[in-house]
Amino acid sequence: MKIFALVSYPFLPATTGGEISTLQLLQYMGKEHQVKVFTVDSYSPIDTAELNFEIIFGMRFKPQRYLNIFLPFTLAKHIKAQASDVIFLDQPFMGWMIPLLKLLTRKKVFVRCHNIEYLRFKSMGKSWWSLMYMYEKMVHQMSDLMIYLSEVDQKQAQYEFNLAPEKTALIPTGIAYSQIPPPIAHAKETIAKRHDLSLNQNIILYFGTMHYAPNYEGANYLITEVYPKLEKALGNNFSLLICGKDLPENLVDKMKDYPQMQYLGFVEDIETYIDAAVVLLNPILSGGGVKTKALEGMGRNKTIVSTYTGALGINQEVCNSYLKIAPDDNWAAFTQHILSSLTEQKLPISNAFFDTYAWPGIVKKLSERLQVLLAGK
Repeated sequence: MKIFALVSYPFLPATTGGEISTLQLLQYMGKEHQVKVFTVDSYSPIDTAELNFEIIFGMRFKPQRYLNIFLPFTLAKHIKAQASDVIFLDQPFMGWMIPLLKLLTRKKVFVRCHNIEYLRFKSMGKSWWSLMYMYEKMVHQMSDLMIYLSEVDQKQAQYEFNLAPEKTALIPTGIAYSQIPPPIAHAKETIAKRHDLSLNQNIILYFGTMHYAPNYEGANYLITEVYPKLEKALGNNFSLLICGKDLPENLVDKMKDYPQMQYLGFVEDIETYIDAAVVLLNPILSGGGVKTKALEGMGRNKTIVSTYTGALGINQEVCNSYLKIAPDDNWAAFTQHILSSLTEQKLPISNAFFDTYAWPGIVKKLSERLQVLLAGK
């Protein structure tokens, strides 16, 4: 089928979890369908030859783009030129134009919900979350189909926004491989040499985009709550590495007093760090959405230690013992999960995990759901 997609934020080159999720979804959809993407100027030059979809950089990265009353008419021209079968909005922020797009093109519209946005903003203490609730409810109701990354969000949206179940679908975010990839050769040796670590040290890893409040708050919890407990239990027999761009300077300075902790900034080869680590951390207490870093880690056969909030939306049944969950704010339990993971021997993660979270199967399920949507014309 021919899919016209609107991505209202710059996602290329993809560096954050949300950007990577969007890019991979479009890439795998582009393998099966003819996909045209209308989006914001990229952060930096990219090689479009590597994309499985046609891309149009039709918007400047300015706030005014969200209120551009002429944009629906521009989009309608592209939709008609492609003879699109269906319109896809990634995230609901431009959902106000759904009625106009339907009127101008006579096409169905489906929207991908990364999070229940008003709940995310509420958890982050934003005073205007109730306005987001009203807007979000309107968009969810105007869409012909809403797709959600987790069953938790799907059921929450059905209840909060009064949606019929058949108007929603569970289409999770995914990972780019359908089985455990071969581990990167000598990963631990590479990282140990790069950062002057002992090969005897247990590498513990936390990574994410650190200018995002829930992520840098997570780094602060590691500094103030988790590190002292690890040091008491392990002495200097561990190294806690934090990767990701733009960690606030006050936390970088605070970390200098902790000899077994290093902030590395953005790293190009995060897979090497994942393979070098014994365990990955997800100390999140706010925000929303499925944490793609947790899925990526488990897909490489690594244990994830997470808070309850950090694990929301992940299908725990397919993760077995690779996902260890501590109650929010219980840093003693969180640390104990880390310690038990350092010596635990486990079988490889189950095939059920890849059946649930590998992109080819996810896109196949989405394609089947879209066929049902189009058949209902």
